[in-house]
Amino acid sequence: MMEAITVVCSTLAEALDGPLGWLLAIPRDLAVVLFASLTALLMTLARRYVTNQNLLHRCGVDLMRLKALLRASRKSNDKESLSRYRTTMAQIKGIQLAADLRVLVAVIVPLGVLAIWATERFDYLPIAINDDVVIRAHFPVSSIGRIAHVVPDPAFELKGSPVAIVAADSSDPTRAVAEWKMHPRRPGSHAVMIRHERETATHTVKFGAATYEPPIQIQKCSRINSTEVGIRRYLPLGFSLGGNIVNFPPWLMAYLILTLGMTPVIKRLLKVS
Repeated sequence: MMEAITVVCSTLAEALDGPLGWLLAIPRDLAVVLFASLTALLMTLARRYVTNQNLLHRCGVDLMRLKALLRASRKSNDKESLSRYRTTMAQIKGIQLAADLRVLVAVIVPLGVLAIWATERFDYLPIAINDDVVIRAHFPVSSIGRIAHVVPDPAFELKGSPVAIVAADSSDPTRAVAEWKMHPRRPGSHAVMIRHERETATHTVKFGAATYEPPIQIQKCSRINSTEVGIRRYLPLGFSLGGNIVNFPPWLMAYLILTLGMTPVIKRLLKVS
C-alpha cells in the first residue's frame, strides 16, 4: 500500500515539474514565498467564482454595523437588543461559513496535488555535484560484526574502503548500520548497490540535479532493511520552524504562515469578500 502511494506521489510530482519546475531553479526561500503567493491567489480566485460576492459583501457590512450596535447596547445595558443582535450575527456568520465550505470543496483537490508536489520537492535540498555524500544501510542486530560492501561505480568516488563492518546503531538499539562516504563524479540519477549476506539493495540517488530522490528507501531484502542518504533538510531562512513537532517539515510551517498571511492581502487587492 505504501509503495503504491509513493509511486502515485512521485508520478504527480514529475507531472507538475513542467509548470512548476521553474521554482526549483531559484533560491529555495524565494520559491516558498512565490508558492505560498500562488496558493493564496488560487484560493482567492476560487472564492470569487464559487461564492455570491454581493451577498458576502453585504454580510461584511452588516457585521460591522451589528458590532457597533452591540457596543452601544452594552453601554446602555439593553439585554434584549444584545440577544437579538447576537442571534443575527450568528445567522450571518453561518452564511459566511457556508461560503467558506464551498471554497474548500472547490480547492481541496488542486491544493492537495500542489501539496504533494511541494512535499516531494521542497523538503530537502538537492545534492550538488561537489558535495560529499554519506550513504547508510540498516540491518537487523544479528548482522552486527558482519561485512557489507558498496559496489564501485564510475558515477562516484568512494572516500574510503568499499567494505564496512556492520555495527550497532547508536540512535536505535533495535537495528544495526553500516555507512560509506562518496563524492559524485558526474551529474544524473545513479543506482548505488549495497551487498550483504548474498543480498543486493539498490539505492537511487541524484547528483547535480534540481530534484532529489527520497533520502530513505525501504528495501525488499531480509537482511538489508532500508538505505538512507545523508541529504540536508531545507530550513527556511536557516530556522527549523516547527522543529518541536514530530515529522513536521520546516518548509511546511513557513508555507502555512505565508499563505495565511497573504490570503487576506490578496483578497483586499482583488476586492474579494
